[in-house]
Amino acid sequence: MSSWLITRNWNKYLHYFGEKNKDIYFTEKYGKLYENGKNIAECFIFQDEGKLFLLPYLKSKVKLIKAEYYDFETPYGYGGPIVNTNDKNFITESFNLFYKVARENKIIAGFIRFHPLLNNRRFVNEKCKIIFDRETIALNLALTKKRIWEEQIQPRHRNAIRKAEKSGLIFVVDEELDHLDDFIRLYTKTMNFLNAYEYYYFKKDYYRIMKKTLKGNCFLGLIYLKKEIISAAIFFRYGIYGHYHLSGWLREYSSNCPNNFLLYKVALYLKKGGIKVFHLGGGTDNRKDNPLYRFKKGFSKGKYDFYIGKVVFNSEIYNEVCRLWEVKFPDKKEKNRKLLLKYRY
Repeated sequence: MSSWLITRNWNKYLHYFGEKNKDIYFTEKYGKLYENGKNIAECFIFQDEGKLFLLPYLKSKVKLIKAEYYDFETPYGYGGPIVNTNDKNFITESFNLFYKVARENKIIAGFIRFHPLLNNRRFVNEKCKIIFDRETIALNLALTKKRIWEEQIQPRHRNAIRKAEKSGLIFVVDEELDHLDDFIRLYTKTMNFLNAYEYYYFKKDYYRIMKKTLKGNCFLGLIYLKKEIISAAIFFRYGIYGHYHLSGWLREYSSNCPNNFLLYKVALYLKKGGIKVFHLGGGTDNRKDNPLYRFKKGFSKGKYDFYIGKVVFNSEIYNEVCRLWEVKFPDKKEKNRKLLLKYRY
């Protein structure tokens, strides 16, 4: 017998998924990390005789119109639907049902960030417009340490890591996130230097909740030169997957290669802890010569495609909201024309 529900508590269903088919991005606590008073984390679940389809997202009320309508997006990072079966008929039925239920619940549009390692764009259909966004990089930590060093890490990074060791850099793991304030300082300074979009800045509550709820699934990697932290990053781990999340560093110490040293040391730390795949992510855009992408590419030959998905459930209301937004913010029309949820800005 089949059934569906939309719930704010879905962790118990994750037990029915194999370790390769789930990640931290699909957990309740990760979704709720991004609740901010304007949205709520919830999950659509469809089940039929042990087969499960699960799609967590952040639902928000649509402004600009008086009537009550909503939209959604998957949280920062990687998400989308996951299933515990290869039954194509069930998968098709699941997304069709989600589309119907979303429309009935006055959701007008949804933006999905698919998970590159899980290749879960397979679990939607033609109702969702799928767009290639960029290439991402991941290290295969199932290899031996020797093979990772010789076969995955490029010579330029190996030289940088040796240079970092010779310059006296020290790697420290902070499982308790005691140095979170130091990280925030470095991260904010780095984002300011890069003139990053507002999207890449996070409020202090974000870090506070992360420290409280993601204990065991996240840690800080720190690089010291003498007594000063010159590079720091937040890393996630869940099941067999590890992720490079946010990072910051002091530019004046770039010649010491702290970031190269940090990622290599974290890779070994994750490997020791049983992680099989360490996902570094991609660049700041989809250019192959993007500096961040080139930096990450130097750590592994493993490439994974990152796709996004755009779904419009109610084109009539969606088009009206976009029209009202364009009238109210004509200066934003061209800049945000490709964004599905452009009217949020």
